[in-house]
Amino acid sequence: MGYRGVVFARAAERHGFSIRDVVYAVEHPIRREAREHGGARYVKLTGRHHGDPLVPSIEVMMKIIPGQGIVVFHVNAEQGNFWDKD
Repeated sequence: MGYRGVVFARAAERHGFSIRDVVYAVEHPIRREAREHGGARYVKLTGRHHGDPLVPSIEVMMKIIPGQGIVVFHVNAEQGNFWDKD
């Protein structure tokens, strides 16, 4: 699935979150880290979630490929150990 240059990988759909949820989280970040690898930028972030008081924030992992776009490959409700994983 895609949205304005963003590819939403099937693995990212697994927990029922949408591209709109990811966009909202990116626009309302809590924490963000980025790394460069093989010419791409990998971004790991947590951001606010809207519409569900039981899920106040989500975790997102994406790959930004210069000149090609963005691949979102992980989205889930924020878990306590998210920042402990690479």
